Amino acid sequence: MKSMDRIHKINKLIDRIENELGSERNAMIGDKWNPPVVKQTYMHPVPRRKDQIPIVADLEYPLWARVLDFSVKEFYTDPLTYLEKQLEMSLYRYEVFRDDSGLGRTIAIWLGVNFEPSLLGCRSVYPDHLDPLIDRSLIIIKDEESLKELAAGEIDIRNSGILGLAHEFYDRIQETLPGDWKVIFPDWVIGPFGVAACLRGYENILADLVLAPEFFMRILDVVSDKMIEYSRERAKFLGIPIERPNLHHDDVNDQNFSSSAYRRYVYPAERRLNSFYGGFQYWHSCGNVENFLDDLLEFVNLVMLDCGGWNDLDVFLDAFKRKGIEGVGIEKRFNPVRDVIGADDRTIRDKLRGLYNAAAGNKRLNLDFKIDGIGELGDHQEMVGRVNNFIRISREFGF
Repeated sequence: MKSMDRIHKINKLIDRIENELGSERNAMIGDKWNPPVVKQTYMHPVPRRKDQIPIVADLEYPLWARVLDFSVKEFYTDPLTYLEKQLEMSLYRYEVFRDDSGLGRTIAIWLGVNFEPSLLGCRSVYPDHLDPLIDRSLIIIKDEESLKELAAGEIDIRNSGILGLAHEFYDRIQETLPGDWKVIFPDWVIGPFGVAACLRGYENILADLVLAPEFFMRILDVVSDKMIEYSRERAKFLGIPIERPNLHHDDVNDQNFSSSAYRRYVYPAERRLNSFYGGFQYWHSCGNVENFLDDLLEFVNLVMLDCGGWNDLDVFLDAFKRKGIEGVGIEKRFNPVRDVIGADDRTIRDKLRGLYNAAAGNKRLNLDFKIDGIGELGDHQEMVGRVNNFIRISREFGF
């Protein structure tokens, strides 16, 4: 598509969103959340306790590409494609899924899980039909000496890794959108262990945990230092205070770490970050984290905690009660295969009924539901239909 044709299409999408921003329906959705009231990549607002638990839905980008007909590689490398498709996704959630994401004047730039490792030397790979990857054949941290070299280097907010691409996206999207829209420059969201696994190699870093635990912890310390360094440079570039981050840590789970291993070897780095930032906006892992849930609840100013598709909400609620936790929101995500794609209507109703019953016993609980992780598990129209069906059934329930 020619650039001017794309700009024209983008402007029409913006007009459609602008026409809905003041609508009664969008206002009703906004009333379900504390500010910011739109769910996007970097924004995890705390849900308000209302008659119904708000539900939001998302697809993996390779599946979005089939639904909205675009190239995944182009989405991650061309700013106008990214902007156009993000606008289309927002409208699709609003008009087709009819979930509680809402519409707003914000575009968050998300360049993939390769973003943070790229800042420290990893090479990015862009498949045609998949999300970006890092080249796992390149090991950045080979030994103590290479770790020292990594620690001594500085992040160039203009040029390190794929930051040149980030600036291209930021500048082009800003100049295309109306002046009252906000563009969020990429933030560092992947936790220390996740980035360390990219720099050291997954097998190597897990072997270090057993054979060289002090080296393991030094790696996480260096990565944490780099996250802090990036946050300072980002804030300086944007002319804003350092922001409280999300911490996404899919690799931190019960399968990789026992309760004692997490507390001894991973938690210290996360606790130091928590102290530096004065809290976390959102702590997330796609895996089961029940073994060290009590440690997560020790973080100060934790705004939202992820309860993923392999976690039991009752276990979270018991921990909240045991530790006297109030005011922390929970995002309950569903197992995409067991709970959504592969579930019949009765199974979905039983699942939702159980969650509502659990939440009903805690009047101060701020809880939302999220459907995500929906990838290329079959025909894309069938996947969309299953998501729509789940949301439709969820509307049958309330307090």
